[in-house]
Amino acid sequence: MRPIVIMHENEEWVVPLHAAFKARGVEAKEWFLDSGVIAYDSVPDDAVYYNRMSASSHTRGHRFAPELTRMALTWLEKYGRTVVNGTPALALETCKLSQYRALEAAGLKVPATRAVVGRDQIVAAATAFNQWPLILKPNRGGKGLGVARYDSLAALEQFVSGTDYAEPLDGIWLLQAYVRPQAPYITRAEFVGRQFIYTVQVNTEDGFELCPADVCDIGDSFCPTTEEPVANEHKFTLTDRYNTHDVIEKLKTFMQQAHVDVAGIEFIEDEAGQLYVYDVNTNTNYNSGAEQRAGGERTGMGALADYLIRLANTAK
Repeated sequence: MRPIVIMHENEEWVVPLHAAFKARGVEAKEWFLDSGVIAYDSVPDDAVYYNRMSASSHTRGHRFAPELTRMALTWLEKYGRTVVNGTPALALETCKLSQYRALEAAGLKVPATRAVVGRDQIVAAATAFNQWPLILKPNRGGKGLGVARYDSLAALEQFVSGTDYAEPLDGIWLLQAYVRPQAPYITRAEFVGRQFIYTVQVNTEDGFELCPADVCDIGDSFCPTTEEPVANEHKFTLTDRYNTHDVIEKLKTFMQQAHVDVAGIEFIEDEAGQLYVYDVNTNTNYNSGAEQRAGGERTGMGALADYLIRLANTAK
């Protein structure tokens, strides 16, 4: 069995994955990519490399982790190493318009969107867009951070000219048509090895911070990790509503065409029943509480560990 190497920049996110490996008698290595050197002129070890880099790494003080990871993946792919979520997946992780283009190529609908660079361009772009309400969000945010809904041009102008304004990491804002949902939740479909695992319903009544990981905002209602009662403690709920819906097959097609191996893909259903896919997370996380409430038979980290072990036991 070849070694398994987890490429990441967040120790907390890999704890449950290590637990899943341990339950299977396997130990995985880690490659922490916040800074370092890529020895492009040398030969990398023969292993299975799993890329868990996040576009939100800057929120944890790792500003250049995605750029370093791109160099590392390029090096590994040069030598034909087994890479899960390689350079195409990383490129999608850091560019929403690239995600949308690939999703549309697979027959999926995405919200009407415009990209804007420049603080002085936002109001004029929104005026021309003329979609109200609209969502303003950074191209690279993470966990839904920085996402806001504006019901009028005046409200948007107040934000843009105000002291709370801050440039997105890459300078790119997205103006997006607001999709009025049937109910106050979004749905996240989880795939491992391009195979469907389950969908989880995420309640949005408390806002847009939708990270499903158990370590996100420990102790609050977003990711409950204790048995103490909290407001809206069941924010994440596994659902079978879309198991036979054609969106699942189309998402599989997207992953095949876009060369993405593992992802959590978010969509919303509008009042007319139309589905819009709006976010692809290639460093997907899972909420163990939701999995346990659904019986515990389907676990994202378990499926991921099994997939990586299969790859490690397969000769190149």
